[in-house]
Amino acid sequence: MELLPLSTEQLSKLAASNVPPSQLFEVLSQYEAEACLIPAEGDSSQTDNSGLELLSLFYSSFFLTHLLTDQIPEARALTKRMPETLRNKDPSLQNCLTLLRAVWQTQHDQVYQILRRLPWPEALQRLVQRYESMDLFLPAIFQSSTDISSIGFFQDKSLVALSHSYEAIRPATAAGYLGLDQKAAENGDPNIITKFIGCGWTWDPETQLLHPKPIAVPSPHNQTTNGIREAMAMLGNRAG
Repeated sequence: MELLPLSTEQLSKLAASNVPPSQLFEVLSQYEAEACLIPAEGDSSQTDNSGLELLSLFYSSFFLTHLLTDQIPEARALTKRMPETLRNKDPSLQNCLTLLRAVWQTQHDQVYQILRRLPWPEALQRLVQRYESMDLFLPAIFQSSTDISSIGFFQDKSLVALSHSYEAIRPATAAGYLGLDQKAAENGDPNIITKFIGCGWTWDPETQLLHPKPIAVPSPHNQTTNGIREAMAMLGNRAG
């Protein structure tokens, strides 16, 4: 299935869809050559607001999709390919650069604040939400038979890393890694403790410690061969 021409409407549909991150990445990769031909600077005869808006949405969406597929070094490389004038002035791309610094430096608190508090455009809201979390605190999510295809999501990655890094951890510390209320966790909020128990962890009320259960992550399936066809088919079904 051929790609539709690059447009803000097409990008908005992709960003708002439930297309798997690997397939979304493949689709957006195909658009980069076209995006490179759109001028981002020059006089008014060469550049207009619609072109700048399209470039902002494309590069912001492509950047977030890099994060969703856990390609952090590649995301850094993408920031170098963005038009410099747009990268230095566009609010969405400025947000992306701020987010990248926090992710690169594993500043969990900063990552959640950036995702939740910075003014992301409506067209990017779905991608931002998908990167932050995907309702991972459901008891059935991390059963051994589950294919964790959302490992690129920041909260998912943090939970998996915690499960392998600690034999015991204080609730407030665990909550900080996952963007939960640390003060409530420190006070033994049963709702927060229950979330971790639902992931297979155990709680020792005497020591006031959580004991993580290592989460096995299956090897990612190779979904690139038919990624564009499947992604566009999903968008077609959604539109219908």
